[in-house]
Amino acid sequence: GLQHADDFAALGNAARAQRAPLLIVFTQASCIHCDIAKRDYLVPMSNSAELRGKVIVREIDIDSRARLRDFSGQAVTAKEFAQRYRVRSVPTVIVMDAAGKPAAPPVVGLLAEDFYGLYLQQAIDEGRLKMGASRQ
Repeated sequence: GLQHADDFAALGNAARAQRAPLLIVFTQASCIHCDIAKRDYLVPMSNSAELRGKVIVREIDIDSRARLRDFSGQAVTAKEFAQRYRVRSVPTVIVMDAAGKPAAPPVVGLLAEDFYGLYLQQAIDEGRLKMGASRQ
């Protein structure tokens, strides 16, 4: 599965050091499309040798009351964190820079499955450019 995000301050530092954007997928336990998106796209992506060091993939359950640290190191619930990004439907994927600013338009829903991987890749590429990574 995917690792759940629990410390965005640390993730931001890792993103900065690697010049790799964060890809955060917002999910819910009861969401079948989330499971498909994770199984068919996001888990393979997070395990891909090709993307190693190029993107940091984490998951957040938008219903969770679990505490996590936000980018400024403050404790918030996963639910509050998701609300900051106005996540209303799941899965929503947001590629962020090291400071937590969206670096590409969000990918909302499991859009036309034929194109979903492409939309994710475009968002990652956009995020990498914003992070100052090379095009390779």
